[in-house]
Amino acid sequence: MIVRLGRLCVCAGMFLFGCVPVHAETTALVVGVSGYPNLPEAIHLVGPKNDAREVANTLVRLGVPARDVTVLADGVKDLVTGIAAPGPGTRQAILSGLDRLADTAREGDLVIFYFSGHGSQQPDLNGDEEGGLDQIFLPYDIGRWNGESVDRAIIDDELGQRVQRILDKGADFFGIIDACHSASGFRDVLGDDARARGVDPVDLGEPADKASPQRSIALEQKPPPKGRGRAAFFYAAQTTEVALEKTPKGAEDGESYGVFTYTMLSRLNQTPNLTYRTLHQAVVADIKRNTLMATQTPDLEGTLIDDPVLRLGNAPVVRQWPIYAGDLQAGQLAGLTDGTIVSLYTDPAAPDGDAVAHGVIESTGATRSVVTQIAWPCPVALKDGACPAVPDEAGFKRGRFARVVEPGVDFSVTLSKPVRLDPADGRDYAPAIGALRAAVTSDALSRRVSLRSSGYDIAVALVDGKLAFSATGGQVDQNGPGSSPRLTLPDNPSAAASTVAAAIGRMARALALQRLGRSAAGQAIGLDTRMLIAKAKPRAVAAATCSGDRADYEPPVEAGPAPRLGDCDIISVKMSNGGAKPADVTVLLIGQDFSITTLWPAQGTINRIAPGDEKNPDIAQIEPGSAASDQRLVLIAVPGLGKAHTVFDNLEQEGLRDATMGSAASSELSDLQDLVSTGLNDMTRTSASISPRIDEEMSIDIRPFTTVTGK
Repeated sequence: MIVRLGRLCVCAGMFLFGCVPVHAETTALVVGVSGYPNLPEAIHLVGPKNDAREVANTLVRLGVPARDVTVLADGVKDLVTGIAAPGPGTRQAILSGLDRLADTAREGDLVIFYFSGHGSQQPDLNGDEEGGLDQIFLPYDIGRWNGESVDRAIIDDELGQRVQRILDKGADFFGIIDACHSASGFRDVLGDDARARGVDPVDLGEPADKASPQRSIALEQKPPPKGRGRAAFFYAAQTTEVALEKTPKGAEDGESYGVFTYTMLSRLNQTPNLTYRTLHQAVVADIKRNTLMATQTPDLEGTLIDDPVLRLGNAPVVRQWPIYAGDLQAGQLAGLTDGTIVSLYTDPAAPDGDAVAHGVIESTGATRSVVTQIAWPCPVALKDGACPAVPDEAGFKRGRFARVVEPGVDFSVTLSKPVRLDPADGRDYAPAIGALRAAVTSDALSRRVSLRSSGYDIAVALVDGKLAFSATGGQVDQNGPGSSPRLTLPDNPSAAASTVAAAIGRMARALALQRLGRSAAGQAIGLDTRMLIAKAKPRAVAAATCSGDRADYEPPVEAGPAPRLGDCDIISVKMSNGGAKPADVTVLLIGQDFSITTLWPAQGTINRIAPGDEKNPDIAQIEPGSAASDQRLVLIAVPGLGKAHTVFDNLEQEGLRDATMGSAASSELSDLQDLVSTGLNDMTRTSASISPRIDEEMSIDIRPFTTVTGK
């Protein structure tokens, strides 16, 4: 459950648009609490110091003066010169910092508060909480339960009072919270890589009868106070979810970040000129597309949400970075991916046509990338795609600044090293570990698949005598015991390795399809797609069957960012073609077991939508008694002009519980399908660049949802 401030102090919105005084300033207090000296080391965090550094540096890069940014974080390094960093985020330091911001705030100013760390709960001290519990932030010097409260905890009311003082001055407020109040029941494959940013109140010494079994509380029932300023509050997850920190793929071991913070900063670095609302929408989409299955859904509230973020309405998009000898000073936080092609320049102000060399990103970390030189564009490519032209080595060495020419899609897959979840289960996992290593090091997979202890795409667990796989931030069995797919292996070592290789191939295709969805493939095709849900009324479910009478269902409504569906609920998709060309649409379903199923078009159905036309088919219904699981709709649209109807049903595959891999994809229909189909199936292909022409001719949209047991 997320620590919330917004409904305590969101104002009525009396401040007029466009009336910011000339003296208006932006100030920020950035807090990151990683180590908690008074708490067990097992619940310390790794990422907040990295979050705080990147948030503060990004604010300065986007125009906030370094002198107006203060960082309170233990272990923080590499801050931009001029940023104040007086020490860790203790209770006194945090509250005094907010008091100073409230004291100095003036009408028209923008005040930013960011917190990354643990949250928890304690009994309500003043009777103002309907749920009977106060949400608390855990500062660096947090203590333990003293019989009435947790020593040195920061109560949500204390923060709310200070935010209200800022609003009463006529200043606007942007609050960002990357924390939650309790951990969940999932099992982390590797505690150092994926951690929940919440502490169970019992771990703070609170009696069990004082703690709530629920992660949500009813702050939203309070009427918001009035104020002259306006506010926007950005939370890492919904009230029923957990905020996670994790090592990004390609980062150094232990270089963790909050999933929410990392995604938000990556989006701000790519497209800073967004409103708070569109930033929220983009971050939600990026998290869902990047993690394969749903983990957390950031939330937004307030009266400032349709203003430009940080008042950067005309902010330029920064797409150039220093490079030296192939070491590019930017990575995933700047929106870069493996396979991206860059042009190199000797002068940062050089025109685009004055490139001295070109390179391709071979590996991308959080803040750095490795670039190798290439000849680009290739005058004549060989049949295998290789370019015989010799790259300009001297020009590559002279290049000091790099700009993106073509975005890339990373097709590589990183698995966690297998971890035994229950050391006392008495099982012999040596054959399973051997099969996994044999598969990963095989000629078919070794170029595309690797094992790491952190920064992985898919977690591998040893449980119940089997290999279990999970892409949800390292969370195994997130939706209950047995919900993560297991793989039963044959006794023969060679057959076992082949079975694992087949399973990895399926996971790789599902993951690559996700990455195509979050790539630069644009929406120029003009197709607007909306996922609709018709909730089943109680009478619609009877004797484990669903009623065929549409009167037994609620009218369809547009799904939110992370809808939860129960027995017999109906999914439909509204597709409107506002473009100039016909569009051929395919709707696929990626299951939690990495299966890919074609939902639409059905056999004999025409999937072409003419310009100005609209289709609204029912595409799926949740079977009664379905197990809880995370799933995704993938909507692929391509122009349907001057060719036969295009359907991407060649991407179908069975789930991991099946023993053999399906047949290879059918022959390509075009260069576009080569990108989607061959890129997903060719396990020797670690990345690909997307040409501008393909960008204009493909649209891939990802819509996550969760099925829950019952209604």
